[in-house]
Amino acid sequence: MKTNIALALTAAAFAFTAHAAQDPIPDIIFVPENAQVIDAEQKRRGGFELEADISGGSLDGLSEEVKAFYHERGFELRRDRADADDVELVFVKEQDNIEVDIELEHNDIIEYSVDYEPR
Repeated sequence: MKTNIALALTAAAFAFTAHAAQDPIPDIIFVPENAQVIDAEQKRRGGFELEADISGGSLDGLSEEVKAFYHERGFELRRDRADADDVELVFVKEQDNIEVDIELEHNDIIEYSVDYEPR
């Protein structure tokens, strides 16, 4: 019993530490509602990287959500490449560049990543 409690507390502490180590996600980064954020990190020159896993959904549906989000914020879609299991989107607005990669992984998990670079 004590071992189970100790393991549970250790797991909870690890989860809290991993979550606490993530940087706050800026409003310029689109995060889908059902995303489980794996990593969120401020970059040295003001940029930001986000990695998340998404269960369920489709590449096309998520791609359209991303496009709508950035279009509403005045970004221009510069690149839109897609195949059966991967979508790559690049958005530009004045001095900002955002690259979004959406990949279908095993077990219908979607790997979602955003790389934001101010120019």
